[in-house]
Amino acid sequence: MSNLILLIILWSFLECAYKKIPIYEEFITGVKEGMRYLMILFPSILLLTLWVNLFLSSGFISLIGTFFIRFFSIPLDLLLMAFTRPISSQTSLIILKRIYDHYGIDHLYSLMGSILQTGSDTTLYVVSLYYGSIHLKKYSYTLWLGFFLDFLSFVFMLCFYYLGMIS
Repeated sequence: MSNLILLIILWSFLECAYKKIPIYEEFITGVKEGMRYLMILFPSILLLTLWVNLFLSSGFISLIGTFFIRFFSIPLDLLLMAFTRPISSQTSLIILKRIYDHYGIDHLYSLMGSILQTGSDTTLYVVSLYYGSIHLKKYSYTLWLGFFLDFLSFVFMLCFYYLGMIS
């Protein structure tokens, strides 16, 4: 794969030389344009990162987790996935992989985690990045709808579990 990328870069340099395009000036222009977009998106990304770290280090998950484990009798990893999926897709994928490694991919808990992973979205990421990039301030309906759909995927996962629709 690295050889292919090297060939593409070499081809690009040769084509620019053939067409007499100033490569260095074009590169500097692209970097300036990228920095402009970075300055637009950076506050939203910083806020999202701060919120995720505060949420995960606050102990809220362990507090709520004891209640849900007793009430629903599901593993803590599924609950952790339900709470982190609206915030971070990578975190929920890591938790899903941990469920796969511990129980196997055909286990009931793995299927429940797959339902949760595919049925929900990274709501806070979508709102902060996309709405932040276009400077749109009216995002409350999107936020409520996103959280409602994330909650609905959790409810469907529990319904499938308790009604025996997955095995």
